[in-house]
Amino acid sequence: MCGAVLIGALLNFFYWLSTAARLEAAANSPAPQAKKIMLIGLLLRLGMIFAVLAVAVHISTELFLATAVSFGVFYFASLFVLARSEINRKF
Repeated sequence: MCGAVLIGALLNFFYWLSTAARLEAAANSPAPQAKKIMLIGLLLRLGMIFAVLAVAVHISTELFLATAVSFGVFYFASLFVLARSEINRKF
């Protein structure tokens, strides 16, 4: 179970790393190319999440739930930290 929680946390870490890299690349590109970069990035991130969760569900239901809940918790925690940092930056 601890490994599944770690896998969910690492999945979230790589999800946010990929998002940041794609955002930076899109910011430095013209609009049509930026749209393509973001769309490809979204498909890659969703594919990564699907692949990890598909492997977890084939191992056991408990492992799948632990991985998915861990990813969700860390994802929403990351969003909360990001939102708080933007609020503090404006003032």
